[in-house]
Amino acid sequence: MPHAVVDYSDSLTGAFDRRAFALELHALAAEILDTAIGNCKTRFHRLEESVVGEGTDGRSVVIHVELAIARGRTPQTKSRLTRSVLELVERHTSKAAGLLVNASVDVRDLGDFYTKSATTP
Repeated sequence: MPHAVVDYSDSLTGAFDRRAFALELHALAAEILDTAIGNCKTRFHRLEESVVGEGTDGRSVVIHVELAIARGRTPQTKSRLTRSVLELVERHTSKAAGLLVNASVDVRDLGDFYTKSATTP
């Protein structure tokens, strides 16, 4: 934890360095959540198609980050994390010339039965 899932419009592919974003996200989350950076994991889903509003402008794209974190964090910590990640998204999509980037972030608690494993077979 935390686990991040990033959904982003295909049109952002050339302007969005996913690896650089993930590395900065991990450092940011580790600091705010007071966890080891090795606990941070990020997955990316490129969206072949996304529609914003009436879908008529042809330049609107989306990027949404969902962070699942361990229970027990205060509302203030979650709010700080949400705002900080949104700023990070804005910095990492600032080179998307000519596109209207619709960015959002959602922070939620992991489920009651979350468990994990990291093994070397």
